[in-house]
Amino acid sequence: MSNYASIEKEYNLEEFEKFVDVETKKSGNENNRYELIDGVIYMMAEPTITHYKVCKFIEKAFENFFSDKGCSVFNGSVALYLFNDKLKTLAIPPKKKRKNYLVPDLMIICDERAEDNDEGIFIAPNIVVEVISKSNAGTDYFVKSKTYFTFGVKEYWIVDPIKRKIKISDMVNNEDYNYTFNDIVRSELFDELYIDFRKFTGFIDKGAN
Repeated sequence: MSNYASIEKEYNLEEFEKFVDVETKKSGNENNRYELIDGVIYMMAEPTITHYKVCKFIEKAFENFFSDKGCSVFNGSVALYLFNDKLKTLAIPPKKKRKNYLVPDLMIICDERAEDNDEGIFIAPNIVVEVISKSNAGTDYFVKSKTYFTFGVKEYWIVDPIKRKIKISDMVNNEDYNYTFNDIVRSELFDELYIDFRKFTGFIDKGAN
């Protein structure tokens, strides 16, 4: 998502929700947003205008491509709850046994169970997209990459509007593909999915990211 400031203590989802409830009631913290990644809390900063425009550009391309393919496109207002598939039964594990609550910039899910629970997404997405900013590059490139791989995300896009680069990680075959905003970017998971990043014109260089 945007920027992060980790808070050193391992939390489960139940403890995380209590922490967020307390923190957001403090004066000046009302609009703070947080993620929980492998038990560590990260505070999310507000995205820049460039970040917003990049997300909308990709979301529009996804909506056009997936509109008739039985897949759903979710943006950064929808939570993703990841947990160990090997422990999964018909029931979702209790909050005390879960340590991940993420809010990806974009998700593609081609599974009819995607909308089974109004609280958020409880299955691994086919594609996750994160648009980075200066202070969260390490989190998106390393921390989140490891988490998404561990919990079964098939393809992970890291879009960097600062360096104007795009990295696509094929997590099924453990291959990475690197592009720039001067390229036509191709999904490895969906053969016919292309996005021409040369058409993106939303950069705001002054004070961006």
